[in-house]
Amino acid sequence: MAEQIFISFSVILLAVVFLSAGVAKIRSVDTLEGVVQNFRVLPARLARPFALVLPPAEIAIAAALAVPATRAYGAAAATALLLIFTVAIAINLARGRREIDCGCFSSTLKQTLNGWLVVRNAFLAVCSTALAATAWTEVAPSWADWLLGALSVGFVICIYLTATTLTSNTSTVAQRRAIAAGNF
Repeated sequence: MAEQIFISFSVILLAVVFLSAGVAKIRSVDTLEGVVQNFRVLPARLARPFALVLPPAEIAIAAALAVPATRAYGAAAATALLLIFTVAIAINLARGRREIDCGCFSSTLKQTLNGWLVVRNAFLAVCSTALAATAWTEVAPSWADWLLGALSVGFVICIYLTATTLTSNTSTVAQRRAIAAGNF
């Protein structure tokens, strides 16, 4: 039963993350191109093609995760993208470039680069890697497993959004204090 709940949790979580990220990015490809350029890990001439390909790829991954026959491929692709994103974030953190937007959900949720994004992506990559490994088994979640998985995803998303909001507010307060003190 634990395996079925894990499968349903991972499928729903990853599908929600990739679908919402892809849809948000499609709405603002020009902004996404700027975000890709800001990362400075690709040659400038590849920023536009990457910005055009990434949103449909994320949506395709979400769709592949939803279909049992393509779930392993979707999970493997999710792992690959998550690792690419994590490496790009880690490179910029190592460069001391924390002020740029991660571009994760386009303009929906502005986030500057930080270590928590690496942790978040690592968690998602573990889920997608494990899902890819279990996708070939004959284990099929029941409706109760899907329900418990969906409730768990809702809980995780609420915690994530709360933590992101608190982090953002703390950063804003610190910036306002620095401005007020003349330390800007």
